[in-house]
Amino acid sequence: MPGEKSSNIYVQEFKPTEKREKNDRLGELRATTSDLRPSTSYKRYYHHPPAPKLANPTPLGLSAFALSVMVISFYNCRAFGIDIPNVAVGVCLFTGGIVQFAAGMWEMRVGNTFGATGFGAFGGFWASYGVIFIPSFNVNQAFVDANGVFQETQYHNALAVYCIAWTVFTFIFTLACIRTSGAVLTAFVLLTIVFVFETIYHFTMVQIFINIAGIIGIITSMVVWYCFAGVLLTPDLSPISLPLYDLSVKV
Repeated sequence: MPGEKSSNIYVQEFKPTEKREKNDRLGELRATTSDLRPSTSYKRYYHHPPAPKLANPTPLGLSAFALSVMVISFYNCRAFGIDIPNVAVGVCLFTGGIVQFAAGMWEMRVGNTFGATGFGAFGGFWASYGVIFIPSFNVNQAFVDANGVFQETQYHNALAVYCIAWTVFTFIFTLACIRTSGAVLTAFVLLTIVFVFETIYHFTMVQIFINIAGIIGIITSMVVWYCFAGVLLTPDLSPISLPLYDLSVKV
C-alpha cells in the first residue's frame, strides 16, 4: 500500500510453535514458511488479465489468394476476348498483395509458420506482379532500345526467369504441404504446374502454353476456394462443413 515502508510482496505470520530440539533447523524452516500468504499488494500489482482471443487469419489469406489466381488465370486464357490485363493491377496490389501479406503476418502472430511463409511470400509475389503493369515503374519501357524497338524476346526471357524463381519456391512449398491436407496439397501441386507452363510460354512465346497455364490456374483457384470454404464454414457459423482430407501423421 502507498506509504508502507516494507516492499515485500509476501507477509509472514508467525504462530506459536512447539518446543523443538536443539539444532532442528529443518523443523524451524518448515514451521516459519508454512504460514506464508500472498499480500494484497502482490495481487494488485502482479495480476495479469487473460490473453485476448485471436481470430483465425487463414480464411482471409485463402480468399485473397483464390481471388487473385482466378482473375489472372481468366486473363491468361484470353477469356471473353480480353487481351489487356491491366484491370488486375488493383487486385494484385491490394487483394493479392496487401491483404494476403497482412494475413501472413497474423499467421505468424498465432504461431503458424506454414501460413505465415505462404501468405507472406505470395503477398510479395502479387504485389511485384502488379508492378509490371504500372506504367510509372517503366518495366515494359525499359526494354525499348534507342531506336524505339521493343525487345520482345529479352522481355519474355526476363519474365521467364521471374517465373522460374517462383516455380522453385512453389515446388519447395508443395513439399511442405505433404502432411497438411489433401485439398491444400492439390492446390499447390496445380500452382507449381501453372508456373511451369508460364515459364515455358515466356521462353517460347507460344500462345497455347499460357492458355494451358490459365486453364490450370482456374482449376487451382477453385481448389483454393474449396479450402477457403472448408476453413471458414465452422459449426458455429454454418451447418455445412467440407472435408479437407487431413494428411497429418497421427502420433
